[in-house]
Amino acid sequence: MLKRLGAELQGMGNKAVLITGKNGVTQSEPIVKAMSDAGFTVKVWDGVEQEPSVEVALRGSKILAEFEPQWVIGFGGGSAIDTAKAAWVLWERPDLTPTELDKSISPKTKLNLRKKARFMAVPTTSGTGSEVNWAIVLTDKAHQRKIGFGNNEIVPDIALLVPEFTLGMPKSLTASTGMDVLAHALDGYTARQQNDFSDGLCLQAAKLAYEWLPKVCKDENDLRAREKMQNAAAIAGLGFGNSNTSLCHALAHAIGATFGIGHGRAVGITLPYSLEYISSHPPLPNIPDPAHKLSIAARFMGIEAGSIKEAVQKLIQKIRDLEKEIGVPESLKEAGINKLQFDEKIDTLVSLASRDVNMFSCPCECKEENIKKIFHEMYSEQG
Repeated sequence: MLKRLGAELQGMGNKAVLITGKNGVTQSEPIVKAMSDAGFTVKVWDGVEQEPSVEVALRGSKILAEFEPQWVIGFGGGSAIDTAKAAWVLWERPDLTPTELDKSISPKTKLNLRKKARFMAVPTTSGTGSEVNWAIVLTDKAHQRKIGFGNNEIVPDIALLVPEFTLGMPKSLTASTGMDVLAHALDGYTARQQNDFSDGLCLQAAKLAYEWLPKVCKDENDLRAREKMQNAAAIAGLGFGNSNTSLCHALAHAIGATFGIGHGRAVGITLPYSLEYISSHPPLPNIPDPAHKLSIAARFMGIEAGSIKEAVQKLIQKIRDLEKEIGVPESLKEAGINKLQFDEKIDTLVSLASRDVNMFSCPCECKEENIKKIFHEMYSEQG
């Protein structure tokens, strides 16, 4: 809470840089005031773009180098927080090549961060979970691709959840970021690296999102619903932060990089198709059966069914029903992609998805011909 922020930061510096987008400058004033009251001089940098890019993160790192703060604050949605994270990493480690971050940073890399500053994340949307996890996803515009990487040292020192900051979200953004929560939860629950810790967190996040997302989309000023969705986003972030995201996100990253579709809308499109695929194909050796796991998730979310197959089918249909209710496109055609665009880019989509780091978390074998079939279904169905 804002009231406790000063006490949390006591004796931990006197300068901070808050990284946000142009729309976040006014909204961030309560944070700036709280930091100022705690004895900090705060510089606000509003250079964040909608889809975080390597180039913008590099510009942010130069701002940090000039001001030399003890705290870096990412304020906004996932784009702002990921940009701030990347800027912080590039400032702390100027030896890293920006466009090669996905190759030079892995979970096992010793980054030795916090020699210069600590990191705080303040989300104003309810979706990415970036405020509590170890991942960063950026767009490499020069090579038209998404790069994703993660490391435990990137987990923020403080995640400040203030539901009031999410009240200004328009319905379309509330809907798309909410679908990201559900995708994180179900991807993290079925990923190859799933475990007892991720399972409980992902199940609870899925249940919260399924229950409260339609309510917050119906009444954008419902503060209780806003709080529940913000909690769901953070819990999902903790969940997949202990496993990983998987097929849904690999497909969505390819769509986002190729067609410029926002991440939340992209995962909303890919989620039902990815669940259909993993529930209808045999799991890899020693990997729990995704269909069985999804049937457990369905029942935990309150969906009644008599068999595993029925539970999974009902879960996928409920997700599609939810998308219709809140206005999230169910296909690439519905998202505004025409047939010519799709046909021209299908090979690019397949190539990007097959090489995406999240594909290595898929609980089933998924070759390029399978990916191509999924994308064709994603274009033609439900549109």
